Amino acid sequence: MRTFYPGITMFKLAGAILVLVAHALLIPSAAAMALPPLASFLMLESRVIVPCFYLVSGFLLYKGWTHADRPAAYVRRYILRIAAVYAVFCLIFAFEFIVPALAGGGWGLSNLVLQSKIMFMAVFVNGPLIQLWFIPPLLFGAFASYWMLQRMSLRTIVIFIASAYIMIQLGSGSLLGVFGFGGGVDGATETGAGAGEVMDSAGDTPLDYAVLWATRYIGFGLTFVAMGAIIARYEERFLGMRIRKALLFAAALTIMETALLTAFAPWTDAYKLTFSMIPNTALLFYGVLRIRGAAITVHHRLFNLFSIVAFVGHIPFMRINAWLLGWGGTMELALWQQALQTLLTFAECLALTMLLPRGNSAAPFRARPLQLVEAEAAAGVTQSAQATAQRDGRHASAVGVE
Repeated sequence: MRTFYPGITMFKLAGAILVLVAHALLIPSAAAMALPPLASFLMLESRVIVPCFYLVSGFLLYKGWTHADRPAAYVRRYILRIAAVYAVFCLIFAFEFIVPALAGGGWGLSNLVLQSKIMFMAVFVNGPLIQLWFIPPLLFGAFASYWMLQRMSLRTIVIFIASAYIMIQLGSGSLLGVFGFGGGVDGATETGAGAGEVMDSAGDTPLDYAVLWATRYIGFGLTFVAMGAIIARYEERFLGMRIRKALLFAAALTIMETALLTAFAPWTDAYKLTFSMIPNTALLFYGVLRIRGAAITVHHRLFNLFSIVAFVGHIPFMRINAWLLGWGGTMELALWQQALQTLLTFAECLALTMLLPRGNSAAPFRARPLQLVEAEAAAGVTQSAQATAQRDGRHASAVGVE
């Protein structure tokens, strides 16, 4: 059995950099352009990085709980540790936005209701930072995937998730045009609007919020975390699939779906999911698992730390840069300012990574400690927590996975 996956380390690194570049440059510049429908739908089909992050999480989580003495305790610890870190950012959001809004707008019922809605959306849907919307669906997907894989047959799980994914296509996917309703409410958050602006949007309805929740929790979180766990269970069969036939199928489905959408559906930002996203994400992950590289192993800790710093820290750094340079929001910047913002933010994330303690990243690792580092990164487990788990007899360090 494999004990280390260099490709996952590189995928997390590349994905974190891409998230940084997207928020600092790609999304703002694309919003200023009037793209033709074909280009917009092609970009939609290429959105496989976020689903693959969920898939990686499910893959690593399954590897973790199947090697733990107490699987349920392992999953619970996974969820609680990530939730604890996430709660810190939610508290920061509350002190930055909610408390001043209550102090300035008064404690009247209407303002209390509005601020409660904003806080609810920030915690459970949009995230306290733009990129952190990823976390609640991840935790939901982790819990639901473990529960289903412990209690349901594989066929039942596949049928249930496939049916749910198809239903969500009606609200934010390829079938959106069939009934014409969808969750356009999250378009603002993706381009950097604050939670208050989202909640104050006059056109948002309860249906929009329901579709947004279902898209993120079911369409992304449950679907792809469970998919990753299932792939982990059948890893050898997955890696042994006929890749050429799979590539041809995915390419044919993508081309056909894009052509039909371009011909019959007007483009809208409400589109978030497609049918071809599933095979395309699976194929991307197949390539990730196939990656080898001694240099990745040697510098594993450095790459992993930078991935975390870049993913979590790029938005705070962007805000600091804008304040120091006297600029407005990212959406208001000229292209050269967005490019400079990107370079500055990348350099700051790299500098912070080099300043943080990470051990001897240049030293080669033995397989067991190396895998423990990955397991901790995936599950949010610290070294002190590892020691506690060992004392309690849980032996989480025997995971042997990333």
